[in-house]
Amino acid sequence: MYLLRLSEPADLARLCEFLRSAHVRADAATDDTVSASIPGAPTPLHERREIMGYVTTWNALNPGSVVELVAD
Repeated sequence: MYLLRLSEPADLARLCEFLRSAHVRADAATDDTVSASIPGAPTPLHERREIMGYVTTWNALNPGSVVELVAD
């Protein structure tokens, strides 16, 4: 499981929806964080790289609402 922090808590539901559309298990952990995992990922490294790819995509599409990895 990875913990992602969102700079704009109002976008929390949108971030979860975005991740779920890519088959990532995403749930609000707090008001500004999301726990994310990829069920069935072949390795932890693969899971981390894939999640970071989605974080990079989110940040590119939403420059005012930045996501960062805070724990894995």
